[in-house]
Amino acid sequence: MVVAGGLLAGLAVLPACGTMRLGETADPIVTGSIKPQPVALRVAVGDAPEGISAGDWMQAKLALEQALASPDKAASIPWDNPGTGARGTATPIGATGADGCRDFRIGLVNTAGEQWVQGSACKDSHGAVNLSQVRLLGRA
Repeated sequence: MVVAGGLLAGLAVLPACGTMRLGETADPIVTGSIKPQPVALRVAVGDAPEGISAGDWMQAKLALEQALASPDKAASIPWDNPGTGARGTATPIGATGADGCRDFRIGLVNTAGEQWVQGSACKDSHGAVNLSQVRLLGRA
């Protein structure tokens, strides 16, 4: 028993591989050749329809931006808001018109049930998406 206790005490003072010695500081060398750049997340501009929370609408608009940017003309991008439990899909409808606008439909499932939002998404000369004619179609 005494031998085992002495052995454990001796092992406790041995440094483990990769540990720092008392008084050492972390290595100040930073690796990488690319400077970090701030990223701006583009979100479509447009207020949430009555009855849709701002957080759910933000997630839906992010999915709509992805769907509109997709090379797949029939893209339907899922979205969810873990904070509220709401989820749905954002789907562009039809082709982009000469005016740069494309209709869309957003499905939303939350504690109130299933709802549909429809509107038009128009890109301006800077590539920003502005939502117009946004309306709640009703509950399914």
